[in-house]
Amino acid sequence: MTMVAATVIAYNHDIPYFLVHQKDSGDHFWAVKVHHHEEKTSLGTILSAFQKIGVTNFDDWRLGELATAVEDEGHAESLYSFHVTDYQALQKQLPKELVFKSADDIRELLTTIQPSTFTSFDAS
Repeated sequence: MTMVAATVIAYNHDIPYFLVHQKDSGDHFWAVKVHHHEEKTSLGTILSAFQKIGVTNFDDWRLGELATAVEDEGHAESLYSFHVTDYQALQKQLPKELVFKSADDIRELLTTIQPSTFTSFDAS
């Protein structure tokens, strides 16, 4: 099974906030299964999954860094990060288990990230 994960990053008073999935086992990056028979890229899969849970507008989203996150079970997942300017508006579109938390609050989760490739489509 191939999984792909994502987070959305926003800044409030120069403090980064990350979108995480709150589970009984703690905070995790939001992950979805890649269905190879659907002929979508991993990026297309994660954007479609965001649409399915209620995100309606990606105009202000900027693709940030592609990394690898190592989950508790020891398997690696591709991790996409997106940057947004208004995370409070986005939060209203998301299910209650997906929330923004400061980097300090998810310090342990952030140590699972291994940057692998930097990609940016934002000219600014």
